[in-house]
Amino acid sequence: MDAIEDLLEFGLSASFETLPQPVIERTRLAILDTLAAMAAGVRGEGMAGLTELYAGWGGKAEATAISAGMKLPMGHAALLNGVAARAWDLDDVHEQNTCHINANIVPAVLAVAEAKGGVSGQELITAVTVGAEMVCRLSSAPRISFSETGSSMSYQCGFYGAALAAARLLGLSKDQTRHALGIAHARVAGNQQGYLAGAMTVRLMQGVAAEGGVLSALMAAHGLTGSAEILEGRFGYYAVYHRGKYDRSALVDGLGRDRWLMLEPSIKPPYPCCKYTHGPIEATVEAVRFLDVAPDDIESIKVRVTNREVHDLVCQSRERKWNPQSLTDAQFSLPFTVAYAAANRRVGLDTFQPAGLADEGARALLPRVEAILDLEAQGEGRGVFPMPGVVTVRDRAGRTAERRVEFVKGHPRNPMAYDDVAEKFRLCASLGMPGWNGADLVIDAVRGLETVDDPGDLLRLCQAGQGSVRAVA
Repeated sequence: MDAIEDLLEFGLSASFETLPQPVIERTRLAILDTLAAMAAGVRGEGMAGLTELYAGWGGKAEATAISAGMKLPMGHAALLNGVAARAWDLDDVHEQNTCHINANIVPAVLAVAEAKGGVSGQELITAVTVGAEMVCRLSSAPRISFSETGSSMSYQCGFYGAALAAARLLGLSKDQTRHALGIAHARVAGNQQGYLAGAMTVRLMQGVAAEGGVLSALMAAHGLTGSAEILEGRFGYYAVYHRGKYDRSALVDGLGRDRWLMLEPSIKPPYPCCKYTHGPIEATVEAVRFLDVAPDDIESIKVRVTNREVHDLVCQSRERKWNPQSLTDAQFSLPFTVAYAAANRRVGLDTFQPAGLADEGARALLPRVEAILDLEAQGEGRGVFPMPGVVTVRDRAGRTAERRVEFVKGHPRNPMAYDDVAEKFRLCASLGMPGWNGADLVIDAVRGLETVDDPGDLLRLCQAGQGSVRAVA
């Protein structure tokens, strides 16, 4: 029996009453954290044009797209909100799985809940939990690197997770939900080429996954059918995208009982860049502060890279990573993020604004950053995540400082509290919706979400802080 049957049964039978309290609390954080990323993302690169395109089409006013400041068809709202959630790369990540999680799920769930109406806060929490667990399970199973296959689980697994969560909220039967997942399987897309090209598709595809899941569920609700055996069949997900190299136990063991993978993603601090640069960023800041050295007096910065996937993602190609020409280049450049951290002793939301990308201190330091690839600790598998940030800074006087950071704030081993994520929400809102005074209303609403009668209010509250992004440069 295909493992999709276990995931299908779990997705439809789970209830708020059976969710462990840590799972509920982690989902609450995921919702607020994704709303934070969305609030910042309404002013993200490419959002103005994309919003103009989708808002220009109009359509049935079902769900709020906060970048448009209006209601659109639920699939369109899910796409725009999903792209906004990934626009600054501030959303949560399962580091071991190399997969973004809730930027897929939360926009899809909020869109369906608002469009349908009558969805309780408890049901919304359960739907997000189910969708996130699906994404985490699917992305945990491959035993081959994306460096070999080119597959992006952030988009592919998100497609299925959004479809399952949407089907649940729409009240689809088990057979209809299986068809929804089969339709998602036929439509699923996403690869790593955008990272190599520094393209906007890195964030665009996150919204495509959210929209795709919603539309797959709606198609199934209207009688369209999809394939079965979508994970382990001859042309199932793991055969087609991962060359048949996967561990089935990761999909089904302890599912919905004593093992919850959705507890494992890291919530990002307000560093709007690839999660795999965060450890090196913090290690660099610690080393530079210890030496108390000016950027011009730094002779070299050596970063130990102990994982092939990390190296391929944030150090290749040298032409793009040591001389980033686009926002995406810089966000996924280990040399740039480390150089900026050394020059400014910090990385923040302003780092990837135009002035930050052109920062003279960071640009001058880039040639002095060296990524030292050491795969001895990785062994035969994909290696261990998070990759520790191990950085050695040497000044022109010959002094050196080495620092090691393993678990950045937000990792399950160094978790954020609700108030930490609330502060991140305020920072993100100040970037995307300057002058808006509704942040605390959203923070309080999510804090008591299980008692909220209409979770659609969350998007409408955010909409109140944003007119139309079409007027934003």
